[in-house]
Amino acid sequence: MGPPREAAARGGWWRVILGLVGFSTLAPLWSAAVPLATLLLLTRRHGTRELVATGVATWIGLWWLVQPGELPDQVLRAVMVMASAAFVMLSLRTRWSFTHRALAAALLGLLVTSLLLPAFGSSWPEITWWVEFRQGIAFRGLLGMLSAVSGQLGQTGLSAAELHQFERRLADTARLMGWYTPSIMMLQVLAGLALVTAIYRRLVAEPIGRLPARFRQLRFSEHLGWAVVVSLAVVVLPRLAAVKLAAANILLLAAVLYGLRGAAVVAFGLHLLGGGGLVFWLLFGLVVLLMLPIVVGGAILLGVLDAGMNLRRRWSKAASR
Repeated sequence: MGPPREAAARGGWWRVILGLVGFSTLAPLWSAAVPLATLLLLTRRHGTRELVATGVATWIGLWWLVQPGELPDQVLRAVMVMASAAFVMLSLRTRWSFTHRALAAALLGLLVTSLLLPAFGSSWPEITWWVEFRQGIAFRGLLGMLSAVSGQLGQTGLSAAELHQFERRLADTARLMGWYTPSIMMLQVLAGLALVTAIYRRLVAEPIGRLPARFRQLRFSEHLGWAVVVSLAVVVLPRLAAVKLAAANILLLAAVLYGLRGAAVVAFGLHLLGGGGLVFWLLFGLVVLLMLPIVVGGAILLGVLDAGMNLRRRWSKAASR
């Protein structure tokens, strides 16, 4: 029995371009070439376009992997390579949905890399320190620019107390980014796999693995809720301080996933109501930006409710009636 294959999708490149722009704000853009090249190399190629795409993706991926970098950069490369290999193997051997393949691949990539860190004389605390140190330098540069601008503006600029308060917030942000490096790397891998799959399905005639559904159909196993419950218990109980940071990383990842699921529920509901034109989506995006904390919290809550009540199925039945 051969590997599962589905017909490729064509068109919609404007979504891919938007995805590339969004991904470049989260991770190095060239890192997406690693899973793309892995998929293309193991796909039956037809025609010159697929052959050229395979060569270009492979060259960019190898170029990115051999670039010099600090410890967090090298760890991200290792996680991306491991996750890419796992994702392709799961695509060849299973009929899992894209979401479950991507989650399993990202988790395997992170776990294997974590097991290999001691062999190279490194550890997660050292990676955390590096991330916090790097972000601290970047934030201090930003603070220096603000101080210079405030000095030129005089009384209309920021006061010394305001600058000091802003400096403390930046330091806290750098510390949090260091603590949550594992979950941030997993999110980078997940975003890269989603972007790569969108490109891959448009490049080849016979893609391997189940293709992802539309965003409004996004869902994942309800068993993730048990990971959230256990992680909350670890964070709350004082005697489990040694694993609190790992639990906090799981909670951050789960919050993002449930938030995306909630956004998919909203997109599904809008689709049932007829969606809207470009002006509608521009106004909707403006409302999201103006009420970001409320929107994020509401999306997470809606995602949790959908996991327990399957809101989209209920709405579909109601619409059909």
